[in-house]
Amino acid sequence: MEARLGKFLAKIEKKYHQLPPDLHITRKAGALVAISDGKPIMIEKPSVKYCPLFKILFGNSNIDQASIAEKFRTQVEKWGMFTANRKVTDCSIVVPFGASEMIMYALDKNGVDTAVLVCEGAGSVITSSPEVVQGIGAYMNGVFYTTPIARIMENLKKKGTVLLSEKAEINQFKAVKLAYSRGYRQLVVTVRGDQIGQIKKMRDFQLRSPGLKTIIMAVCNTGISSNQARAIRDNADLAWACASSKIREIVAPASMLQVGMKIPVFVITGQGIDFLSNYYDQQRAPDLLKEGKTKKYITSNRCHPGGTRFRMGRFSVYAYPTESLPVNASDQPRPYI
Repeated sequence: MEARLGKFLAKIEKKYHQLPPDLHITRKAGALVAISDGKPIMIEKPSVKYCPLFKILFGNSNIDQASIAEKFRTQVEKWGMFTANRKVTDCSIVVPFGASEMIMYALDKNGVDTAVLVCEGAGSVITSSPEVVQGIGAYMNGVFYTTPIARIMENLKKKGTVLLSEKAEINQFKAVKLAYSRGYRQLVVTVRGDQIGQIKKMRDFQLRSPGLKTIIMAVCNTGISSNQARAIRDNADLAWACASSKIREIVAPASMLQVGMKIPVFVITGQGIDFLSNYYDQQRAPDLLKEGKTKKYITSNRCHPGGTRFRMGRFSVYAYPTESLPVNASDQPRPYI
């Protein structure tokens, strides 16, 4: 990914004769997207042609460069993303099984002390505010490159957020170490699935650091390699399937639990199960979620008789035992890459 990002930056520089001073690179449907001054200025051809979440949130069934551009224009207009007008706090539930939603609940229930996230215009940040977590993460894809936006950084600081760097550096491993140095011991961190060097370093750092627990959430996994998927399987606690064939082939079979069907989340470790417990109704949640012997999957739809109903976040869901993972639905991203 670093080589691909470098080529993408070079194309931008060639087209505009320099890199714009305000530049943010994210990704959608496998396509890198460059945004400057609140407008998409370059979009790769997407590899994924359909995504159920894209359809739900933005009303488009077919994904192409035009629909991706429209998506980001909507994000700029409605939430100020990629601009000084960015909304940095939110409490609404946008995605039933989203990473920021899970973290928001975990912070609210004191299941973790703080979260390490990436925000465009600010880079890697540390926050213990549930509202800031959701404000940053509700509509954000992975951030691959960003430049400082002073107002975003100041607004985050006003909410008690710690910035890794005034230069908006993106380095989740450094941010985890900074959080530990400030006394946090129960951390959750989101990290792109292609950044396996950082994922391995974070897990090794946890093992070497007294009292530290780090929940590693691998996100933005579309297009990762087999080697990257194996590193996620061996080091992460939760992994989002996105449109990744390798997450489904390598991570899913080794997981304890699948959450959701269309774009599933795979919970790999007991530590991940403990973290997820902050998101469901403790009084009604089935004991089988606490076991590690039987694989399970959770869906918001009634699949067949025998499921156990309970609540996750603000949603009613059903849990079923299964002999193997993944359990697929008909409405999923396509094609997998």
